[in-house]
Amino acid sequence: MTTRAPWRVALAAVLCAAACGGGAPRPSPGPSKKPLGEALDDTRWDTEVLGRANTTANEVVRNAGDCEVAKPIIQEARVRLDEAEPKLRTAAGRTSLEALRTQVAKVADLCP
Repeated sequence: MTTRAPWRVALAAVLCAAACGGGAPRPSPGPSKKPLGEALDDTRWDTEVLGRANTTANEVVRNAGDCEVAKPIIQEARVRLDEAEPKLRTAAGRTSLEALRTQVAKVADLCP
């Protein structure tokens, strides 16, 4: 039996929660323009696209207490986030990307 990387499971949970609105009831915008299978493929795609950027952003956050280690990783994380952005297919993926950008920016502010 294989185990999934914890970050993939967490990212999938974030994407699913964002896609579902976090449980908050909303008025329906009408029928979806995409079939369910295609929407799921888009979510899977976004999870893969965000994988590398997520790993680097998490490395920045983990090293927030040591600016000498975090500083060189910050720029790498920003580049990977920028590379991922045009490839994203879902609103949930874009929301996750912005959350990662915010985390990296906070560490960058702490480590000028």
